[in-house]
Amino acid sequence: MGAQELLPKIRRRLRRLVRRKLRFGDIGGTAPISDHFGFDRGTPIDRHYIEQFLRDNAGAVHGRVLEIGDDAYCRKFGGDRVSHCDILHIRAVPKATIVGDMSQPGVLPRDTFDCAIVTQTLQFIYDMRAALEQLHASLKPGGVLLLTVPGISQIPRDEWGASCFWTLTPLSVGRLMQEVFGKGEVTIGCHGNVFAATAFLQGVAVEDIDARKLEITDPCYPVTVTASARRAG
Repeated sequence: MGAQELLPKIRRRLRRLVRRKLRFGDIGGTAPISDHFGFDRGTPIDRHYIEQFLRDNAGAVHGRVLEIGDDAYCRKFGGDRVSHCDILHIRAVPKATIVGDMSQPGVLPRDTFDCAIVTQTLQFIYDMRAALEQLHASLKPGGVLLLTVPGISQIPRDEWGASCFWTLTPLSVGRLMQEVFGKGEVTIGCHGNVFAATAFLQGVAVEDIDARKLEITDPCYPVTVTASARRAG
């Protein structure tokens, strides 16, 4: 048998040996390492991508800003450039300045915000297009929406799980955003790879892993989809 015939057989045998040695370890069970996205272990994988996106677009966070739930990102990425931050919540919690479902007309003021930070929220709204239309109308001309949504993800086990309608792809987010804001006004980002997706589904935190592996992007494994959109005018 010549070397050209022998080498493929050696490679096949080596591949079989590698497969036999593979051990799944802690991810071999049917329960995740954390069923709270990794918050109980440190920084969730998706938050790494979300904060990276907001850091890259921090210049848009200025003037009067809308944020969902609290003002943490407004303060962290806007700082002194922010003159006022409104907080939208579905319930009348202490920090909320606007209460209600953003997809409903009249909840958000029109032509008001220089920037809206809407992270990991759209999946809880059944009529996503209506929510985007209301967000668009709430921005001043030239105002910017900074949006993030889940791709590959757990579903929350708390009360939010009962209203978790969607996970999305870059294609679906891009089409929705362009229909509302216009094709020339939208930039879509995809973040994740098979390692990041596996780690995030297991609830592994950024502190548990080599974070450099998160920087490789494979569009077939979108953990977090981001969108920056400007209201024309």
